[in-house]
Amino acid sequence: MNSKPQYNLLDMFYAPARALAAKQILILTVALVGGLLVFDLFRYLAFLEQRENIGSVISLYGFFPLDWPETGSILAKLLAAVGIGAGLLVVMLGLLAVSSIHVEAVRGNPFMSTRKAIRFAFSRIKQIVLAELAVILFLAIIIILFAILGLIARIPVLGELIFAFLLVIPNFIIAIFAVFIVFVLSLSVLVLPAVAAAERQGESFGAILETFSTIIRQPARWFGYTIIAGILAKVCSFVYAYFAFRAVQFIVWSAGIGGGEKIGSLVGSGMDHLPVNGRFAEYMFNLFPRVNWGFSVDRWAAGDVGIAGYLMSFMLFLIFASIVAYALSIMAAAQVYAYVAIRKLKDGHDIASEKPLFFEDEHVNPEIQPQSNART
Repeated sequence: MNSKPQYNLLDMFYAPARALAAKQILILTVALVGGLLVFDLFRYLAFLEQRENIGSVISLYGFFPLDWPETGSILAKLLAAVGIGAGLLVVMLGLLAVSSIHVEAVRGNPFMSTRKAIRFAFSRIKQIVLAELAVILFLAIIIILFAILGLIARIPVLGELIFAFLLVIPNFIIAIFAVFIVFVLSLSVLVLPAVAAAERQGESFGAILETFSTIIRQPARWFGYTIIAGILAKVCSFVYAYFAFRAVQFIVWSAGIGGGEKIGSLVGSGMDHLPVNGRFAEYMFNLFPRVNWGFSVDRWAAGDVGIAGYLMSFMLFLIFASIVAYALSIMAAAQVYAYVAIRKLKDGHDIASEKPLFFEDEHVNPEIQPQSNART
């Protein structure tokens, strides 16, 4: 697949093909599993803090305790929030590794290995964490200032007058700015990995600046590119999910010739431990939400086959995670090429003209010129 950027919508339509690579899907599958495990760790610590029976909780939720602690202490909610943030960080590192593959391809190096991509992502952990924490800290300062203003408003008459007088200027303006920052912070899960992958020095401030600049200076182009990429990611991941479903079905059918009904019971036991009837599974196994055009995985009868059922559950989850990983890989490719195009439009800087970070041309000795044998 040609990795030369077109600097237009064609790059979005090329993204599914550019993302259909085993190393990219593998990286994001590992990132998704790792992010889920990190989230599970903090979520179950929150259950412990709530003095819940862990055995009962595990039997109820398994690896997917995806609810929010409505009741419980502030510490439990804080642990759950940290789990969400840490899990997203792991997924962002996966997106960063895949983005680095595409950035190197844009620069002329289409052969970046999986190991180098993962090493690059780990080398930029500090950049990603500091960039996100800086924005969160700025929002926290605004919240603290408003909380102090709220304390002042408790003063009879004078405090109420101060709060009312400052409502529009500067409070409303600051609040609008804060809401916009929260909006960009949520979008940074997609944008920041692409920006960080293109940054040669790994500066956190530069990553923050380019993330905000990309969305602020070219909002229509970025949202248009992202929406088109999202639609393509949904359609292509559905096609991938259908072929994955048929592949598992083929395995069960052909293995059932020799193994009988036990094969179906084994797969059914694995399905029984997964939320196959949940909303997210329904979303992935249908072409579009609220469109009844898809397939169901409830074809195999559930059965209890012991520890093998749990192992089968994990293997089936890896297959499902690879479907989500392919969708994210498409989004990562699209974000890189969108950023390359937007960066050239807004700054006149062509990332494609830069030298690769992980590739050097082989040294070639200059051609030896034949010496003249004539005597002087």
